[in-house]
Amino acid sequence: MPLRLGMLGMWHTHADGLLRQIVEYPKEFTFVGGYDREADVVAQRRKQWGPRLGGTLRVFDKPEQLLQQPLDGVAVEGRVHDNVRMARLALEAGKPVLLEKPAGDNLEDFRRLIDQAQRKHLHVQMIYLFRYMSAVQVMLERVKKGELGRIYHFRARLPKDLPSYKRYVDELSRYKGGMFFEMAGHVIDMMIAMLGTPRQTTPFLAHHHREGPAGFIDNGVAVFTYPNAWASVEVPTLEVAPNSRRIEVFGTEGAIVIPHLGSGHLANRNVQPVEVYRVGQRNWQTLEPTAATLQIADLREFAAVVSGKKRPDFSAEHDVAVQETLLRASGMLGK
Repeated sequence: MPLRLGMLGMWHTHADGLLRQIVEYPKEFTFVGGYDREADVVAQRRKQWGPRLGGTLRVFDKPEQLLQQPLDGVAVEGRVHDNVRMARLALEAGKPVLLEKPAGDNLEDFRRLIDQAQRKHLHVQMIYLFRYMSAVQVMLERVKKGELGRIYHFRARLPKDLPSYKRYVDELSRYKGGMFFEMAGHVIDMMIAMLGTPRQTTPFLAHHHREGPAGFIDNGVAVFTYPNAWASVEVPTLEVAPNSRRIEVFGTEGAIVIPHLGSGHLANRNVQPVEVYRVGQRNWQTLEPTAATLQIADLREFAAVVSGKKRPDFSAEHDVAVQETLLRASGMLGK
């Protein structure tokens, strides 16, 4: 039987990709319906999603009405500051949760959510959609095997485009960390998977655009201190150059670079190059794994964990560490 999914909040950019994959694999998933308190979001999704769902998007007036339906899980895809509250409603109704990133804007709220899930023996899975990109999987697997030796440097750059600046201001001005808060979690997630929780986090957050508002963080860098390594994450909102998202990992036995991380919202090749070097090689080697379709792996991971077929790839403790580190790096927690 397909996994029956509902959606609390339908605003987030990633919600559309998730719905696409649910519809694309009807033998594995079925969409029961959604809820969003914003009428314009509901109208947009009815127009956008209705044709994909056979003509009608089923929308409920209250979250409780959706949660009374026969559901095997709930995706939470609303506005970031409201998502943990909606995830809590799903857990109270006995439903496991796919939670969009970041995990809210308050660390204690997220910790309480995870505590609630563990008490009720329910799965909460973060949707960091870069986790299952082909190049990222190659990187994580090689690091796990120890092929790089002891990592001494991690660097990630995740820019956003300048032409969309006004939309970013409209959507993210309420968050002290601005665009850095919105994007940096993607790569902090990978950093912690490889290096663990940093000893110290030092943010450098600024507004560097000549246009306002002056308080909007549009160029952020954070440096992370580890016992034997430095790590840095850069999130500018002023990008005009294409293909500029990258990750670099250097160790005592080798290195891995993903020269273009890509995105579900950008034009991507059908392969995702990974540059690899190991001690003893004359030159770097370029691998070209086939680019994975985003979000279907997240859904399949969720289905497998909920059905008891496997343990989560990323633990609740990992997700809490990512969220705490993100908030510190975004200037939204004390040092």
